[in-house]
Amino acid sequence: MKIGLSFLGLGKYKMANYYWVSAEQENMEYKTTLFPETLPVFFNVSMLLLLVTKKVAMGSNCRELQRRMGAMLKLVEIPDGKNEAELWEIFSLVATAIPPQSEIVIDITHAFRSLPLIVFNVASYLRRVKNVKVERIIYGNWEAHDPNFDPPRAPVIDLTSMLDLQDWLHGIDAFQRRGEAEELAASLSRTQGQIWREAPSSAGSAGLPQKLKYTAAQLEKFSEALRLLRPLAAFEASQKLNDLLKTVQEEARRWAKPFADVLQNISEEIDPLYIEQPAILSPAHLKAQIVLIRYYLEKDLVVQAVLLAREWLISYLIWRQKKQERWREYKDVRFIAGKELNQAAAKQRGEETTLPLWYNKFPESRELADLWNGLSSLRNDVAHCAMNTQTSSTSKIRDGIKKITARLENLVQNLH
Repeated sequence: MKIGLSFLGLGKYKMANYYWVSAEQENMEYKTTLFPETLPVFFNVSMLLLLVTKKVAMGSNCRELQRRMGAMLKLVEIPDGKNEAELWEIFSLVATAIPPQSEIVIDITHAFRSLPLIVFNVASYLRRVKNVKVERIIYGNWEAHDPNFDPPRAPVIDLTSMLDLQDWLHGIDAFQRRGEAEELAASLSRTQGQIWREAPSSAGSAGLPQKLKYTAAQLEKFSEALRLLRPLAAFEASQKLNDLLKTVQEEARRWAKPFADVLQNISEEIDPLYIEQPAILSPAHLKAQIVLIRYYLEKDLVVQAVLLAREWLISYLIWRQKKQERWREYKDVRFIAGKELNQAAAKQRGEETTLPLWYNKFPESRELADLWNGLSSLRNDVAHCAMNTQTSSTSKIRDGIKKITARLENLVQNLH
């Protein structure tokens, strides 16, 4: 069921011939003094919820609208909105009146004072919490009427993009705070798809966005690689994405303004992750992984930072032993490097052990052993989900990986 949500006041509304162009490019007109009456005609709603104060419900406008619309019209009585408590009550009344998974059209033509602001917030809430589809938010713009007609012709303005702005903001915030790109990518894809659907078939593809949807896909690839701890894939995706962001700027400025405004920030954020040959273990690669660990910490992705730091130390030892040609082979290279770090760490703890050959060769051996002890403790604490009686607090884990990361950075400062 498609539901209309509208408002009414006590004012003396003037007759107008409101006009609207539908998604199918159909020109539609309706003459009325009471704009809510247009919703069944323009948007095919089967029920209209009219939000009115007690005083408005008793007034002539409301009685006339009830006479015209009959059983289709349902009144929802709201307070005047004179204080914060009443504003929250209005929010609750509107949210409660709309059933989950319904489709709504919101009209704010006769909404009074702060009601339009409440409506936009309620609409955002309904979409996220009740999975409600907000088809349109519209406004019958009497102020823009053309007096050369009798009655004057007045346009119906589509304000839905203002609600879409909240989706953009949520998506941008999620990416900048946590590296999550799903919502931002969805906004990009939805924007390109909607523009293509609404474009006249005779217009062709010239001037329409071509790269927004592809940019969305690359953002998601980058985000997934980050969150699923795929550093090589993240490096590759960051390179493609950074190149793409430079070419999509013009489209974004025209069709996706919120995204255009943060393009530079996103580019600056991922640019340090660029590496020419991500599959080759080199000083540049080791430094890039440190940047990625820092990136995780900035996003408070502590688990990812801990796990990647442990693997980084293994990769560092492999490079110091000049075994980088097979650095990703687990059984013959990485497993052995990890075993040798365990031996060195045991020595650091004062245990009897056979030391690896490199222990007395590398000047940083004791630092490597101490770092391995710290990382092993953090890794076990995280991986075993505190399922034991001796666990670290979350703040201790967070502080521990930050301190270890600073020490890892010291190791790579003199790499060539």
